[in-house]
Amino acid sequence: MDFESKEEAFSFYKDYAKSVGFNPIIKASRRSRISGKFIDAKFVCTRYGNKPESAEEPASTSENLTFPVKKKRGRINRSWEKTDCKASMHVKRRPDGRWIICSFIKEHNHELLPDQASYPTGHGDPDIRENDRDALQAGQAKQMYMMAKQFSGSKKPHNQVGHLTNQHECEVHLRLDEGDAQALLDHFLRMQEENPNFFYSLDLNQQHRLRNVFWVDAKSRLDYRHFGDVVFFDIVYIKNEYKLPLVSFIGVNHHFQSLLLGCALVADETKLTYTWLMKVWLKAMGGRSPQVMLTDQDIALKEAIAEVMPDSRHCFCLWHILNKVPEKVNYVIMQDENFRKKLDKCIFRSSTNEQFERRWKKIVDRFGLGANMWLLSLYEDREQWAPTYMRGIFLAGMSKAQRSDGVSSFFDKFMQRRTTLKEFLEQYGDILLEKYEDEAKSDFESWRKQPALKSPSPFGKQMAAVYTHEVFRKFQAEILGAVACHPRKESKDGRVTSFRVQDFQENRDHIVVRNEATADLSCSCHCFEFNGFLCRHVLIVLQVCGAYRIPSQYILKRWTKIAKSRYSMIQEQSVVTSRVQRYNDICWQALKLGDEGSLSKQSYDTALSALEEAIKKCSSLNDSIKYVPILQPSHESHDLAKVDHDIGSTEKEKKHSIPEEGKMNSVSSGANYCPWAWHARAVNILWSEDVRLATLLAPKLPTLRVKV
Repeated sequence: MDFESKEEAFSFYKDYAKSVGFNPIIKASRRSRISGKFIDAKFVCTRYGNKPESAEEPASTSENLTFPVKKKRGRINRSWEKTDCKASMHVKRRPDGRWIICSFIKEHNHELLPDQASYPTGHGDPDIRENDRDALQAGQAKQMYMMAKQFSGSKKPHNQVGHLTNQHECEVHLRLDEGDAQALLDHFLRMQEENPNFFYSLDLNQQHRLRNVFWVDAKSRLDYRHFGDVVFFDIVYIKNEYKLPLVSFIGVNHHFQSLLLGCALVADETKLTYTWLMKVWLKAMGGRSPQVMLTDQDIALKEAIAEVMPDSRHCFCLWHILNKVPEKVNYVIMQDENFRKKLDKCIFRSSTNEQFERRWKKIVDRFGLGANMWLLSLYEDREQWAPTYMRGIFLAGMSKAQRSDGVSSFFDKFMQRRTTLKEFLEQYGDILLEKYEDEAKSDFESWRKQPALKSPSPFGKQMAAVYTHEVFRKFQAEILGAVACHPRKESKDGRVTSFRVQDFQENRDHIVVRNEATADLSCSCHCFEFNGFLCRHVLIVLQVCGAYRIPSQYILKRWTKIAKSRYSMIQEQSVVTSRVQRYNDICWQALKLGDEGSLSKQSYDTALSALEEAIKKCSSLNDSIKYVPILQPSHESHDLAKVDHDIGSTEKEKKHSIPEEGKMNSVSSGANYCPWAWHARAVNILWSEDVRLATLLAPKLPTLRVKV
């Protein structure tokens, strides 16, 4: 949460004070000795401190501190009686001119007047216009008011763990244990201190109590730009009635590693909640919907996604479908062991939509399942989950028959049925750090080591230099599996040829269609749709046709070593005229420099020397040109950091030192330094469109300026 000025920050605190029931004052403010501008301020309750011995104006303790004095006239205001109340809010000015909250103490030691609170009711809507400042400030105060109310809430009854209250829907709220809300707020403030592009949003019910909460860190927002084509919305912990009502947005990177793209705690599973959550998540991700959204089969989710993301293809995760079979038709499985075989054949071995529908109807008739509502709903939604309907839809390997085969289980290793919110938050940073370090290590190895070739196949030689190690490992399995395949030409229509490929390993046939003119290929196994690389059946067909290179349209950039190169959203131009584009270009190059320069002491010294030289040259060049201050909000780009009242933003004015060789900045106690560990932390600091380069180089950068 940030503000344009000290006055705006104080106005916000006054709104909050009014909602809770106390009077605020500016206790102290501090100016810079260099610029003379305010850089620090502390707002407190009027009962802050001890009762003064006299009514005289208090003396300043520093030449840079200003203590406002309110002269009393007429009747004495009893609210000014001092009780040594510690309630306060401390704000600081960032280098970019924005003011951020550094600390917030809620507790008062005196009676409050909560009846002064007055806010509109209704479900939180993230779509507040940027130019509606009044609504923005009211929303911010509403958040603070909710937090204060939540802190003083009672502990959750034991008979309602993880569930909703039995009150009317408008009164539904998160049932948190004592101290959970404070722990959550502390977590948000800590994450914002690390990176101001940390995003969170709160949803209140009509009683101004916390209903839902969503958050996403800065690196996740950047990861979405590279790997946001397919997203899995995981609600398994709610469905399995875990204590913590956690849902998460999961993606997959170019190493087939899971990516966290956002978390939420939700009070219920209604369309209202899911609609709010999808809107807020889209806002955090820059308003760009994924190509495919994978979820469990759920009516409320289906309706919410159709409303919020009409351009996304909504698919059901195959693992969820198959996992429900024993529960929904267990009596049939017990009576006839052939049912599961027939169902698997229908799902996985149907080459066409017509064949799937024909086999499905035969199963329903044979086993007398015409009245089974779950199977009826599956058939109605068949285009959202059946493999034969997935032709041309890329699923990034995230929809498979087994959950362990996919990459959707981000928290499975850490989440237990009785895990509490505090326990989860304590592990959260370590979970992310472990994932970041795994990714950085895989990046390091993919660029500096060549994978072992297990065959002389030209396809292997071609893709070993392109794919990351993990993707190539999977692709090489297809190359080796092609030996067990025998292709036979079935028909030819012009330049389109159909082949029947007998797979001796799977003991089944597949149909492969090749268009010579367009180099288009398709296989009935749908490997490319599910995984994003060609299958053994297509490879053997290419080989018998005399083609020894993978067509470019079947090499997805998201699986390559350069998957995280310059994001295509910014158009390549011969002359970059946008200030925002120039700034983002420098940030990207700084990230690459940090990646390479931190690997050894020698490269570190070289990188710092080059930076210092570049800064001197830029400063010298800029001195001869007319400048305007940078770091003001720009309407030229989609500023992810600018989001309604839902986002807070804090940043400490501190140095981020690069570790010496053999050492590491303190992130978690007892960790040993390695090049990818520093890279992982640097990613969390810098990888964001609007994170300032000064975050890493603050001690060495002069005041930033830009040419008009």
